[in-house]
Amino acid sequence: MGGSHWGLGLGGRADDFVVQGLGSRGLGKRLDRDLEVYHRVWRREHIGESNPAVPAGTRPVPLMFGGLVPAALDRMARWGEGFIGPSMPAAMVANAFESARAAWKSAGREGSPRLVAIAYFAFGDIDQGRRNVRDYYSVSGETLANQVAAGVHHGAAAVRSAVEAFAGIGTDELIFNPTLDDIEEVARLADAILPASGQKPTLRIGATNAW
Repeated sequence: MGGSHWGLGLGGRADDFVVQGLGSRGLGKRLDRDLEVYHRVWRREHIGESNPAVPAGTRPVPLMFGGLVPAALDRMARWGEGFIGPSMPAAMVANAFESARAAWKSAGREGSPRLVAIAYFAFGDIDQGRRNVRDYYSVSGETLANQVAAGVHHGAAAVRSAVEAFAGIGTDELIFNPTLDDIEEVARLADAILPASGQKPTLRIGATNAW
């Protein structure tokens, strides 16, 4: 995508909301108010008695949104550049992408939203990788935690298959998340996805260095 992008979602973990006096109630309304202020700032409007916070001609940082409920999709279509799908296999993300496209069209936006997918992977100890993912998602319940853990892509063939599957549902960018705390996992991912011939994949690919 180039440059900086912000990914936004309400969050579902209790430790996301530790600021004194702010709990998990009313999250959607709070986020909507924050987005209004955000765009006023980038339009160089005065917020309170302060001077404009950004120089003239500054480009706003584009926003990407996640979430599956109608309010989240409407927020994406109103304020965002695109949609970030859930960390699930491509076959399960396809419906979410269709919902994002429909919300975009209903909002009268031109073209299509940018569609970003997230996939977990491991080249080393797959059992430990799945335990790590299961532990992280345990706050969301056993069923979801097991689903995400089961979807970890193990080995070169699996990650290449994931690239093909996500390209097949119209993904613009695929972000791979390692499930093991070993930076060499990212190097092995690059070796698997980018063959010696230099042939580029059909979609933009990124990776983080921590799960």
